Amino acid sequence: TTHARLAELLAHEHASLALAQRCSGVAAPAPLFSALLNYRHTTPAAMSGSAPNDGLEGAEWLGGEERTNYPLSLSVEDFGEALGLTAQVAEGVAADRVCGYMQRALEQVAEALEHAPNTPVRDLDILPAAERAYLLEELNRTAAPYPAEQCI
Repeated sequence: TTHARLAELLAHEHASLALAQRCSGVAAPAPLFSALLNYRHTTPAAMSGSAPNDGLEGAEWLGGEERTNYPLSLSVEDFGEALGLTAQVAEGVAADRVCGYMQRALEQVAEALEHAPNTPVRDLDILPAAERAYLLEELNRTAAPYPAEQCI
């Protein structure tokens, strides 16, 4: 039954975003998506454009730049032996903070899988130490001078 239902969905695989927005029930002008998570399998040959038969013989890769219209776009690069994180965020949000959260979450998931695989995800400590200090100490500094001769 599941296979048959999935096969029926293939007809909609290339539906336009405009059609998806109309069918979603999300009222305009609210966006259908506000964040994008992209997991990419990346090989060194693909990055350099030097894979055999890639059709790019004689071409030199000079670089590239990604853009997004989403307030948050997080890409996880899977290099096989390591992971890389790239965040594109709206103005006023620090990309390094977003990557710090994701790195800490990935570290905690890997550690839990290795040492305590039955740990519920809700029990993982995903807050980096520097972020915890910032949230609990820096943002909670409420001491302010008050003239001792005045009543409250």
